[in-house]
Amino acid sequence: MSDGNPVPPCAVIINHEVSDWTRWKMAFDEHEGMRRAAGILGHHINRGMDNPNQLSLYLAVSDPEKAKAFAQSDDTRQAMQGAGVTNAPTLAWMTPVSENIVWDRELPAFIVTHPVGDFDTWLEGYKAADAIRRQGGIIGHAVNRSVDDPNVAIIYHQAETFGALTAFAGSPDLKAAMQKAGVTGPPQFSFVTGGWAKRY
Repeated sequence: MSDGNPVPPCAVIINHEVSDWTRWKMAFDEHEGMRRAAGILGHHINRGMDNPNQLSLYLAVSDPEKAKAFAQSDDTRQAMQGAGVTNAPTLAWMTPVSENIVWDRELPAFIVTHPVGDFDTWLEGYKAADAIRRQGGIIGHAVNRSVDDPNVAIIYHQAETFGALTAFAGSPDLKAAMQKAGVTGPPQFSFVTGGWAKRY
C-alpha cells in the first residue's frame, strides 16, 4: 500500500510492436479471461509517441511464476501472433513500490529507467522531490524496482501534454534532484500515450 493505493506484489512491462492497433486491441480484450486465469490483476497500455503501434503493456501480477508460465505458453504465443504482434516481445519484471496514476483516461506519459547507487536512498530523494514534479506538471506517477537489478528504478510520469513532459524531463531542477538522490547513470526515456486501463 502506497499513496493510498494498493500495489500488486509484482508487475511486468511487455514491449512489442503490432501491425494494427485496432486489430491488436480487439484480440487483447477477447483474451482477458486467459489473463485472469493466470493471476493477472489488471493492465495499463502505453502506445509510443512517435510510433503508436509500438506498445509497452503494463500487467499487474499476483503470482510471478504463474504469470511467467503464462507469458511463455504456446497459447499466449499463438494469441500474440493472431493479434498481429510483429516482433519478439521484451519483458521487464518489476516490484511495484508506489502507484498514484490517473487510470480513467488516456494521457501523455513517459517511462524512465535509470540505475541508482542505493534504491532505498534514491526512493527517499524521489519522495522529497514531489514539489518539483508538481511544478513540472506531473499529475500521475508510479515507482517500480527492477527484479533483475534491485538498484534500477523504473518510473512512470503522466502530464496533460507532451510539451510539459519534455520540459520536465530536461529541467535543471529534475537533473539536480536525480543527482542528489544518487542516480548513477544516464536515464532512458520512452514517451508514450498511456491509458486503456482496467483493474480485473
